[in-house]
Amino acid sequence: MSSLLKFPKASSAQALNHIEATPEGIRLDSKLIGYTTAIRQLDEGHFDYAPPDGMRIIAGIHEGEAMGWFAPTTEQMALIWRWLITCLFIHEQQDKNGTVIVENEDGSTSQAVIYSGEHGGMAIYLSTERCSLATHIEGIAIQKYGAEAGLQRAIQLYQGMAEADPDGGALRLSQWGRDSLTMLHDNFIQMLNTEGLPAAPTAH
Repeated sequence: MSSLLKFPKASSAQALNHIEATPEGIRLDSKLIGYTTAIRQLDEGHFDYAPPDGMRIIAGIHEGEAMGWFAPTTEQMALIWRWLITCLFIHEQQDKNGTVIVENEDGSTSQAVIYSGEHGGMAIYLSTERCSLATHIEGIAIQKYGAEAGLQRAIQLYQGMAEADPDGGALRLSQWGRDSLTMLHDNFIQMLNTEGLPAAPTAH
């Protein structure tokens, strides 16, 4: 995963200048956080404002693992790969379709990436994409194979959804990953078109 460091640097004023793996954890500028904390913060959306920093943190976690400083659990590996695949998908959709300003429930506005597919389009966000993958990939795998084996199977599926870009070495979605995510979103939009919003919240 060291090639993730080639991911474009964030332009946000909040973006971090220095991210480094150490025996004690990940150094974020002058702050040091443990590897477990870094993974939890990724999952909780702390780096959704600057996905390139999140990718650099994942590269740092991978370096820490390679150096023998940290051994992630199966659950932590699933969180890492879920974040990674979500980020690759959002990045690809932003390049392809751009962004849109959407109005939030509290009256404020925010910028969202656009997904455009066979049955229409929708605004997509890193946090809700992660929730969708957790439900449709990990949840189904756990139901079928049990908790530990299911998460291992989900990790294998996530790994199959990414590949090295032959032009630059950085990771990108594989064709299978792209097709799988496209089908997931197209099916959801088709359901919205025919049935309307579901009674219970559905994250995408």
